[in-house]
Amino acid sequence: MRVVIYDEESLEPITVVNLPGMTEFALEERQHWQVAVTRKVPRRDIDDDGNAYIDQVKMVDLTFEKISRVTLTYGEQFTWLCLTRATELAMLLEPDWLPGQRPAIDTLRERNEQLATLMADTLTSRPADRT
Repeated sequence: MRVVIYDEESLEPITVVNLPGMTEFALEERQHWQVAVTRKVPRRDIDDDGNAYIDQVKMVDLTFEKISRVTLTYGEQFTWLCLTRATELAMLLEPDWLPGQRPAIDTLRERNEQLATLMADTLTSRPADRT
């Protein structure tokens, strides 16, 4: 289920995420959920294994409220509003782009991959190969 997460205090939209397994039935059962955010943080005790970073997991609390609106055409419609107080953590969640944003994001990803390939090829080529 694609969800827009809003700041609980200001009702400002924070991000759009896809929450697999989230259904209308699950929200009817329970309105409070937690989502894990994983980020890399520097290690304080660097061993000889070469890993300078470790994964840190924090939880974002999400609260869902059922809201309704009434229109002349469709009558009463119900939807869910997703709220959080942890806005900074919510911004670190993997975004799920809206349909209108998808083509631009896909183009940017393709260009980034092309640039990364060019940079890797340039860095791995020998000086004799560059002439």
